[in-house]
Amino acid sequence: MIERKGGRRRWWGRSLSLGACLSALVVLGVGCAAGGSGSNRGLSWDLGIATPRDAMDKSVQVLRNYQYDVERDSGPPNIYIITRWRERTPFDDEQAAGIEAVQTRFIVEARPRTRNPEGQDMYTVRIRAENMVRMSRESGDWSTEGPVSSEFRAYAGRIADDIRSSLATGIRMVGP
Repeated sequence: MIERKGGRRRWWGRSLSLGACLSALVVLGVGCAAGGSGSNRGLSWDLGIATPRDAMDKSVQVLRNYQYDVERDSGPPNIYIITRWRERTPFDDEQAAGIEAVQTRFIVEARPRTRNPEGQDMYTVRIRAENMVRMSRESGDWSTEGPVSSEFRAYAGRIADDIRSSLATGIRMVGP
């Protein structure tokens, strides 16, 4: 409920400041980037639009460049690519949080969106990065509920950006 009083916007009787609005956007943005869960299971990015073939081939190619092997894939009509869990060395900030071992995998999903003028289906492509962590070697238990580190976000974001760039170079016929 927004009302105007004395030339200033007021919301439920409190003045909205630019700082408060920006703070709210930052908090909301962080929640969206992490899938809103706070666990390692929800880091996801929109990669853009691609043909079904590009969505599959280019995603797999980039993931293989980062040494991720495809465990299974399916589609179209809905494309789903999942990599095997790959053990990697924990980043410095993960080690500082008490993480001793990490496994990561990626899931690419593409769904039909529209058709171009030539009748070719175009797909919306998303990627999700998942981490499994072991906090101590004694416990031996893997968990998806470990902290999400900023270095992991940057690492997974680079892979997402590489796939996005690869998809953007695809040839698309959009008219005569």
